[in-house]
This record gives sequence, structure tokens and C-alpha cells, in this order.
Amino acid sequence: MFQTSPLSPMIAKLARRHPLGSTEVDALLALPHRVARLERGSFLVREGDRATHCRVLLSGFVYRHKCTGEGARQIVSIHLKGDLVDLPNVMLDVADDSIQALTEVSVAIVPAEEILALALASPNIAKAMWADTMVDASILREWLINVARHDARQRIAHLICELALRQEAAGVCERLEYYWPLTQEQLGETTGLTSVHVNRTLQKLRAEGLLRTSARQLIVSDWEGLKVAGDFTAGYLHLTPATPSLARAFESA
Repeated sequence: MFQTSPLSPMIAKLARRHPLGSTEVDALLALPHRVARLERGSFLVREGDRATHCRVLLSGFVYRHKCTGEGARQIVSIHLKGDLVDLPNVMLDVADDSIQALTEVSVAIVPAEEILALALASPNIAKAMWADTMVDASILREWLINVARHDARQRIAHLICELALRQEAAGVCERLEYYWPLTQEQLGETTGLTSVHVNRTLQKLRAEGLLRTSARQLIVSDWEGLKVAGDFTAGYLHLTPATPSLARAFESA
């Protein structure tokens, strides 16, 4: 049942955050949900929405963003397979940012009250969800220093390294060959750069032999060189293996 459930990517990720036993896994599998498919550009959540449901990303990429009063947009996080993309809203009741599809996506939509009830009933599930939101906060802190203290080359190389490792952890790609869902404009909105500056920086990284791009695919040609270029260390991602008792199920999810 684990392998065939749409919720298995979420469970695999939560188990990496905190050990879960079979009882907790069964409880998560029993969550009521419906699966929806959304086109690229669709809104999953709009700022100001009431948090009646929580969305689990099953495939594709989404991004969280905020807009200034003048309409300028800043992308503040990117989410992929297994992420509970709006888990904080379950506690905050009202969304304070927007979440939009970067690609075609599939999501499982779970009633927020069911998520909250399960967390209150199971300390281990609550700890796993709490840890997951703390890792999101850790990533946001890293993004802040990346934009505030790195130059353009470092910013873009750093982001590429992060999304590469997160895709590997989620099991959505082969090592060194990754999906790249961002347009140059969106990459600029993530790193605080203009599209022209983004284009020049990507050309430089390609010329240095660090990466290659094709359509929406990115191939890392020199992983160690890219890490150095991006001043990248992975500790803030808190990547940990699945619990041994569930590892085989996770590998087939």
C-alpha cells in the first residue's frame, strides 16, 4: 500500500526528518485527500487565502513568492516532490504569501484539520512536521545570505547546487543530470538579478566548463568546481537517510 499511495513521497520525506514507525505510517496513509493536476503558472495558494487545506507536491516544481506594493516579485522558496508546500498555513490560518506552479504539477490536497488532528495525536508525526518546517527556515536563511552577501556568479551556482542535491534526495533525477524549471526571469527573481545579468552569468558558468543546459535540463560537468563557485556547503539542507525499517519502501516510492 505504501508504494501505491499518492502520499508516499510525503511520508518518505517526513521519515527522513524524524523516525516513523508502522503505526505512524499507517496513520499518514489514511489521511483523506484528493489528487489534482495543475498547469504551469496555476496558483496553489494566493496571499490572504484561508488555510482550509494543505497540499502535498507529488510531481513537478512550485515556488513561493511575495510581491512589493509596486508589483515586483521575489521568489522566496522552491518546492519539489514530497514537500508539504503550505504546512505553516495550517497553524497560521491565513496565507501570507502565494504559491504558484513552476511546471505542470500533481498535488494531493488534504484537509488542514486532518493534518492538525494527526499532529496533535502523534508526537512522532508532529516532530517530523516540525523538523520539516525548521529545515525550510534553514533554507530561507541560506537564501538570505546568498542574495545579501554573494556576487551574481556565487548566487546562481549556489542555487544550482542546492536544487541539484534536493532533487537527488527526493529521487526525481539521476546524479549530475537535473531538471531546471526556472526561466531566466524567474532565476532573476530568486537571486535578485536582472534577466540580462542572469544570462551573462549562466554563459560564464558554461564557458568555465561547470555546467551545460538544454531546454529544461541542466547537466553539472564539474560538481566540485560548481560548489567552489557557489561557496556552497550542504549542511543547511539537513539531508539525512531514511529510517532503516522503511528504507526499502522509500526506495520504491
